[in-house]
Amino acid sequence: MERATRADVARAAGVAPSTVSLVLNGRGRDVKIAPATIERVKQAARELNYIPNAAARSLRRGKSHLIALLMAELPDDPFVPVVHTVLTTAMIDIQRRGYLLLPLFQAGDGASDAEVIRSVLGDTQLAGIIRETTSAEAFTSRLLANLGIPVVAMSMIEADPTGSESSLIRIDEGAGVHDIISSCALVDPNTGIGSGRAVFLAGPNTNHARQHPIARSFGTNFTFYSLPDWEPATAYQATLRLLTENPDISLIALADDSQAPGVFQAAADLDLSVPADLSILGFGNQDHRSAEALGLTTVDWPLTDMTSAAVTSIINVIEGRPPTASLLPASLAVTEEATPASSQTIPVATIPTRPVWRASVARRS
Repeated sequence: MERATRADVARAAGVAPSTVSLVLNGRGRDVKIAPATIERVKQAARELNYIPNAAARSLRRGKSHLIALLMAELPDDPFVPVVHTVLTTAMIDIQRRGYLLLPLFQAGDGASDAEVIRSVLGDTQLAGIIRETTSAEAFTSRLLANLGIPVVAMSMIEADPTGSESSLIRIDEGAGVHDIISSCALVDPNTGIGSGRAVFLAGPNTNHARQHPIARSFGTNFTFYSLPDWEPATAYQATLRLLTENPDISLIALADDSQAPGVFQAAADLDLSVPADLSILGFGNQDHRSAEALGLTTVDWPLTDMTSAAVTSIINVIEGRPPTASLLPASLAVTEEATPASSQTIPVATIPTRPVWRASVARRS
């Protein structure tokens, strides 16, 4: 079947081809085309399954409706909650605003990987780019600075602006952790000092700051322990060894909730009661069912809010509005921050993490 043309729609609707263009480009009301005519053109386009040529339309308008989402390397399982949440939120929010999403993944700093990203970004007409900077490669910053395309950065962790972005959307990892630690029965409300020993189980990524409130409360009785992966079995073996060697451990905090089943199993195998003998604190709250089944007290990682704010910000820039206009005002604080390399200031929106109390942390009454 041949693709329907603008002329076909015009004939079906009984109007000129120029009228079809004005209506389908959203300018019908602006040029006073009658509402009945507008509806007739849209109906004809629907019946003929007419799709305007995007490339030609972009050239006529001098603008694109394609927004790239540049993320870190895709994990072995692309359906892990973090990636799934960010991708689906960006796709839905961008499409609802009349744009389309182009997901791109940075595979590394190697020459071949850099060339793939450079080729796609250089050869594709983009309206703007959302760059996830949590695990960003250095070449991307240099490349984006030379493209002349609006860029909004978003970070799943605490981060500073670099100067190549129009705005930065970041997450305050420590806010929710601090709220839990400050109300934990292990911490003296007057001095803020924790009793016993606290261990933080990190994964292969250690560039986060979610452990800082715990380190401040426990001081020299705090241990940061890095694991090679996020698997529950790895967390189980590490927890079993740590609790056997250090029976005074009173709190184990996790960089990610995915480690929690292994920690709970190790405590059970050592006949430790949670939270009477050992408090367990997670981070993420991405898998609600699993966390609720364990009774895991955790911290909600606002990835959906972060991604939605980044989408709003990049569309604001594309459409000529201030980057941080209408950015979930009840959920975040907006500041102006200087970049390290210059006195230029960048709007920075910070979204706090939130505590999710269940049963695994001893709470002060």
